[in-house]
Amino acid sequence: MRAVSRSGRRGLRAGMNRFVMANRWRLRDYVSTDVARSGRGINFLGTMDEHVSEYFDHPKLRQLVQYTLVFLGGSPYNTPALYTLMSHVDYGLGVYYPQGGMSAFIDALESVAREQGVEIRTETPVTGLEPGQSSISVDHRGGTTSHDRVVNNAPPAHVERDLLPDDVVGSRPIGSLVGGDGEYWDSRTLAPSAFMLYLGIDGDLDEFEHHTLVLPTDWSDHFESIFEESGWPEDPAYYVNVPSQTDPSVAPEDAETLVVLVPVAPELDDDPEQRERFRDDVLDSLAEHVGVDLHDRIRVEHSACVSDYKAQFNKLGGTALGLAHTLEQTGPMRPGFKVPNVDRAYYVGGDVNPGIGVPMCLLSGEHVAEVVKEDVAGGGLFGNW
Repeated sequence: MRAVSRSGRRGLRAGMNRFVMANRWRLRDYVSTDVARSGRGINFLGTMDEHVSEYFDHPKLRQLVQYTLVFLGGSPYNTPALYTLMSHVDYGLGVYYPQGGMSAFIDALESVAREQGVEIRTETPVTGLEPGQSSISVDHRGGTTSHDRVVNNAPPAHVERDLLPDDVVGSRPIGSLVGGDGEYWDSRTLAPSAFMLYLGIDGDLDEFEHHTLVLPTDWSDHFESIFEESGWPEDPAYYVNVPSQTDPSVAPEDAETLVVLVPVAPELDDDPEQRERFRDDVLDSLAEHVGVDLHDRIRVEHSACVSDYKAQFNKLGGTALGLAHTLEQTGPMRPGFKVPNVDRAYYVGGDVNPGIGVPMCLLSGEHVAEVVKEDVAGGGLFGNW
């Protein structure tokens, strides 16, 4: 474990200092002696499973240093070994929880934004973008407004296929290798979706920590059901979160809050009957592996799965479901901050550089702000290269 931790520490230091914080969002930014020096002694090309297998023989020990990427949208068999840095984040730096939950964090961001004069409109789906010579028109539920520049937090696949006019977006440097942007998005592998259970449980759940992982010893079948066969996993790997163990404010005094996340295929057929069967399977699994039968203790229950996400996305005016952030969507392979060939249009968030997760998304916001300021200060627009 120490050897993997040292490797992860080196990867984290190089990744954060040389790549993430440095705002290398274009392929040309990686043509640098700093990048070359940072790569010494770090495995960028092998898969996570191959790299971890060099240190551990027992499958459970391998899972201990691989599980984080399962919930970042990849699998140990298609994610670069560089992501061992996540093991160092967990074991070396720790994981922190905002009191009041993630909504408290969102409320704080909203408060700061409003103090700076930001106007925030909710329940206002965007249905179209029309680039002009000196502005971009945005079609939305409230009508059409014109803006000097537009930063999109929506997935680039949705923006380019559903919001912008046909044939407006230019060829991507990597996408051009497969014949243009239509084929570029068609050739991408969708990231996993998730089956979610949100439960209010009567009584205490002392058997659980804040974070609990239930991992079958052989989890390869689960990954095949996500990335290859698109089916419901028979023996799933899943994550259980009991935030009330840390934050009493998220549940009544005589109850606990419990969330279950099971990664599943993004185009899964989740009819109500199948979802109910899988829900019961997960509860049975908890009873077997944790020793807690929750069937008769559920006071409040909500679930979500692929059909819910599709319905919500369609309600907001979209049809695209997202894109992968696995092997081919790492580092310079991720979409950059500028919409190709569309002046004044930018991207931000978990679908673009530098990556997914709350810290990465916040850095994405900082970095795209730098790009916009450079464009404004330069009196013009800069290409992706």
